Amino acid sequence: MLRTRLRLGLMCLMVILLSMGLYSINRCGELGHRIQTISRDNDQTGQRLKQMKRSGAAMTGALLSLVTGDRDGSRNVFTEASKNFRKALDEENSRTMVTPDEKTLITKLTSSYKDYDARARVFLQSTNQLDPAWHTTAGKLGQNTEQLLDWVDQLAKAHEMGLGAGDQDASDEINRTVRSLILLMIAATVVAIYASVRLSSGLLNPLASLTSSIQQVGHGNLDQQVPVLSKDELGILATSFNQMAAQLRQYRASTSVELVRLNMTIRSTLASFPDPIFVLNAQGEVEFRNPEADQLAVKLLFSGVSRLPKAVDEKVEHVRATGQDYLPTLFKDALKFHLSGQDRYFLPRIVLLRDDNREVFGVAVILEDITKMLLLDDVKSNLIATVSHELKTPLTSVRMALYLLHERTVGSLNEKQADLVFTAREDADRLLKTLNDLLDLAKLEHGPSLLELVQVPAADLVETAVRETREVAHTAEIILKTDIAPGLPKVHIDQQRITYVFANLIINAIKYSPKGSTLFVRAELGQTRDGKPSVRFSVKDQGPGISPEHQEHIFDRFYRVPGTQKSGAGLGLSIAREIVIAHQGEIGVISQVDQGSEFFFMLPFITEPQS
Repeated sequence: MLRTRLRLGLMCLMVILLSMGLYSINRCGELGHRIQTISRDNDQTGQRLKQMKRSGAAMTGALLSLVTGDRDGSRNVFTEASKNFRKALDEENSRTMVTPDEKTLITKLTSSYKDYDARARVFLQSTNQLDPAWHTTAGKLGQNTEQLLDWVDQLAKAHEMGLGAGDQDASDEINRTVRSLILLMIAATVVAIYASVRLSSGLLNPLASLTSSIQQVGHGNLDQQVPVLSKDELGILATSFNQMAAQLRQYRASTSVELVRLNMTIRSTLASFPDPIFVLNAQGEVEFRNPEADQLAVKLLFSGVSRLPKAVDEKVEHVRATGQDYLPTLFKDALKFHLSGQDRYFLPRIVLLRDDNREVFGVAVILEDITKMLLLDDVKSNLIATVSHELKTPLTSVRMALYLLHERTVGSLNEKQADLVFTAREDADRLLKTLNDLLDLAKLEHGPSLLELVQVPAADLVETAVRETREVAHTAEIILKTDIAPGLPKVHIDQQRITYVFANLIINAIKYSPKGSTLFVRAELGQTRDGKPSVRFSVKDQGPGISPEHQEHIFDRFYRVPGTQKSGAGLGLSIAREIVIAHQGEIGVISQVDQGSEFFFMLPFITEPQS
C-alpha cells in the first residue's frame, strides 16, 4: 500500500539518521574519554618525574651532609627522600599507558635505583671516613646519582615522545571518525535520493497523469483511461476515476438522444409560434429563425433590407449594453413595416439568454404582430371618443335643464318632483364625469406628446393634492396626514394630470376608509423595478383592503372589486395608470385584507446640475 511504502521510506531515513547520531555520540564519547585519560596520565607522569628529581636531589644532599657529621639527620632525610623516590618509581612502573621505550627506561631506572639505594645505605652505615673503602663507595655513589638522574631525564624525554605519538593516534582516530560520518552521510543521501526517485515515480507520476486526465474531462473529453499500476491508494483512485469516466460516457450517450429530442421539441414549439422569433448568439449572428421569421426575413429582403430592421438592431445593442430585457407593453412602442403592400405593426420583445452563471450567451427577439389589435384599439378608441363627444353635448343640455328645474328657475315643483329632478341631476353629473374620463383616456392613449411637462417640486405636488381633497376628507370625517421626506428633488410632469392622479388616489382612499380613521400621504425617494431612481408618492388608508387575486386587475378599465358597495365606473385608476405610464413612471398597490391599502406611484426626478 502507498501508506506502507511511505512509512518504510521514512523509516529507512530515520534509521540512518539515528545510526549516524548514535555513532557520532559514541565516538565523541570515546575520544573525549581517551583524551581525558591521556591528559590525566600526562599530568600524573609529570608530577612523578618531578618527584623523582626532587627526591634524587634530596638523597644526594643527605649523603653530602653526612660529611659534616650529622649522621642521624642525614639518615632521616635520605630515608624519607628514598621512600618518595621509590613510591614515584613504583607508580610509574604501574602505568598502563606506557610505550615500550618508557617501559625499558623504567626497568633500567629501577635497577639503577636499587644499586644506588644499596650503596647509599652502606655508605650511611660506615663510621670511618678514613677507610679507603668509604672513599671508593662515595665515588661510586656519585656515579650512581648521576646515572639515576640521567635515567629520569631520558624517561621524561621518552614520555614526551609517547605523548606526541598519542596525539597522533588521537588525530588519526578523529580523522577515521570523520570519514565514517562522511560515508554514513553519503549513504543517507543516496538512500534519500533513491527513496525520492521511487516515491516520485510511484506517486507523483500517477498523480500527474490523473490530473491531466481530470483536466481533459473538464474540457469535455470523456475518453480518458488512467492505467492502474498498483493496488494501493493510487490504484484505487485510478480505478474510481476510470469508473467515473465510464459512467459519464454512458450518461452522455444516454442524454445525447434526449438532447436531440429536446432540441427537436424546442424547434417544433418555436416553429408553431405565430410570431417571428430570432435567436442571436453572443456575436450577434442569427442562429435560429422560426418559419414566421423566415417569411418576414424574405419579405424584408425583397423590400431592400438584408438584416433585422435598424430600429430592432439598435434596441438589441441597447439591451446587450445595459443587461436589461426590453419588454414594452404600449402600442406606441410598436414598429411599422410595409410588407406586401400594406402596413404591419410589430411589438419587439428582446430577452437576454443567460446560463447558470448568469453569463449572456445570446439574445432572443420576438416580434409580436399587433396589427389587428392596434386596428381594433384604434376603432375602439375612436368609437369611445366619438360616442363620448356626441353624448357630451346633449348631456350637457339635459344637465343644464335639470339644474334649472332643481333651482325652480322656470317654475315651482312639488317635493316629489324636486326629488326626482335632484336624482336625475346627480345621475347626469356622474354620467358626464364618466364621459370626460373616457375622453381623457382616449387622449392619453395617443402617448405623452400631449403632456405639458414642467418641473415641479415633489413637496408642492403633495400639498396641492392634499389641499384639493381636504374638504372631501373633512366631510367624510377623515384625518389627512402628510409625511414628506426632506430634500426631495423636482419631478418633470404635467402638473394638472399628476394632480388628478394624486387626488384620485386620495378620494378613493377617503371613499373606502371608515369615519375617524387617518389617511397618510407620503413622498420619499425610491427606485423603480429596473433600478432607476425616482420619487415615490403613496396614499395609505385603513380601509377593508384588497385580496391578492383582485390586485392585479384593480387598474384595468371598468374593473371593480366584486361586492363593492361604493359607486363608480371603474375608470379612475385606469386613467391614473395611463397618466403615470405616460410619464415613464410606475404605479401599484400594496394591500392585505382588513389591514388597509397603500396605493403608490413613482416618477423619475430631475437631477440638479452641480454649480
